[in-house]
Amino acid sequence: MKTIMLSLGKLATGQAGYYLEQAHGSLTRAASVSSGVEDYYLGGPEAAGAWEGAGAKALGLSGTVHGAALDRVLAGEHPATGAPLGRVLAARRPGFDLTFSAPKSVSVLFGISDDALRAVIRDAHDQAVRDALGYMERHAAVARRGPAGVHTIAGNGFVAAAFRHRTSRAGDPQLHTHVLVANVTLGADGRWSTLDGRRIYAHAKTAGYLYEARLRSLLTRELGVEWTPVRNGIAD
Repeated sequence: MKTIMLSLGKLATGQAGYYLEQAHGSLTRAASVSSGVEDYYLGGPEAAGAWEGAGAKALGLSGTVHGAALDRVLAGEHPATGAPLGRVLAARRPGFDLTFSAPKSVSVLFGISDDALRAVIRDAHDQAVRDALGYMERHAAVARRGPAGVHTIAGNGFVAAAFRHRTSRAGDPQLHTHVLVANVTLGADGRWSTLDGRRIYAHAKTAGYLYEARLRSLLTRELGVEWTPVRNGIAD
């Protein structure tokens, strides 16, 4: 069974806590589902979220993701002051969820390995995610300008929070990372504004291919593993 290498969805208002609770492990699966998406990502016995992207650096965000800062950037606000990052529209979308998933064989190997081998697989996955996200920043971080956002201008990367998980919601082995991209970017003119979502959707498939190729390359180099023939960008 093939795993989708990159899925892309829009974040809804109020989803930040769902991600954070997963890292803290304070919710049961049923409770987390009933309380919203934010609790799924930020809680649980999963790794703490980490800030990624040039936009995050521009806002002074690095290291571990904390709830208040994530809530603010997804609301289009400065994480420290709460000041608006550009115009905040009533119909504004908080952001996007880019989910990078390892092939099933990699997830199973990760699950049954000792700590040392698991660290190699984890680091390869993390690096592949960063490389794919870097591609997205270079090609899809575009700010909207003008009435109804009809004009665009180059943006300075993403304000993103990455949450690595070991299993699917059903409890099956599935090494994957949710990258929450806030719907803001710093334009080349020095102004913050919303992202042009069309660019993100246009480049997501290529980013997924890059993630898969980079992961295969790193694991082959570090572990000497072999792969099935690549079909539609995916191998196991």
